[in-house]
Amino acid sequence: MNLIIKKGLTVVSFSVLSLLLTNCNDTPSAADSSQVLEINKGKALVLESIAAHGGTDKWYNNGLLNFRWTYHMTDRGPKAIVDTKQTVDSRTLDVVHEVPDSDVKFGLSKGEAWISPLGSNFKPPVRFWSLTPYYFLGIPFVFNDDNAQFELLAETKEFEGKEYSQVRVTYGKEAGDSPDDYYVLLIDNETKLTRGAYYIVTNKLVAPNGPTPEKFITLDDLTDINGVMLAGSHRTMSMDNGVIGEQMRHADVSEVKFLPRGSVDLGIPNPELIIKSDSE
Repeated sequence: MNLIIKKGLTVVSFSVLSLLLTNCNDTPSAADSSQVLEINKGKALVLESIAAHGGTDKWYNNGLLNFRWTYHMTDRGPKAIVDTKQTVDSRTLDVVHEVPDSDVKFGLSKGEAWISPLGSNFKPPVRFWSLTPYYFLGIPFVFNDDNAQFELLAETKEFEGKEYSQVRVTYGKEAGDSPDDYYVLLIDNETKLTRGAYYIVTNKLVAPNGPTPEKFITLDDLTDINGVMLAGSHRTMSMDNGVIGEQMRHADVSEVKFLPRGSVDLGIPNPELIIKSDSE
């Protein structure tokens, strides 16, 4: 059973029933059928959530996503803040960041990380951070990914007095820089909106000693941006044995808008700005 939806197609044109009944040439054995059904239910629920947030037609066709993401890592002290304005193409994942009140710019273009001026001191590593804010703000749309695998978990998860369905998302080994990352989405059973996700980070640029502990990030203050429901802020909570704990960080989302494609140059300004070291 193949439920992969290619990027750029309109999720809302598919019914959940048709997704669950779609067959491929390989018929699962009776022993596998229960697990396959749960995986397909998970994919179907994520597709419903994407539709509830506005659908892929608007997500991919509204233009370039432009926003400011200010990340307060308060568990590391009051000055541990990462603040950039960024423009992302959701079709190609090319991105350019601007650091406010400085001349520093960086991004990814066709998979190549770059920074200007070359040698500028920016942390976290550019290759890791370039798409990190986008992947959080873009929940659940970012899980419309051919490399993603889905499983509807049997148990619900309680958050702030409400129970949510859980869908675990994992990736194939060929998926980008961090194929061992996983996310578990909390999806409202009534509205189908995604409330947040808990996840681990395995990218060796920021987790050289192995996966980081699970953390939960919220989608708060949902706002309609050209027909797409996006978070207006995030909270990051600790996790303890699967239980969502205390707030440890937060992110401010501002200046969110879509820009016409072609209005921002997402290419590398100069080949000499390409980052050669994986640690940058």
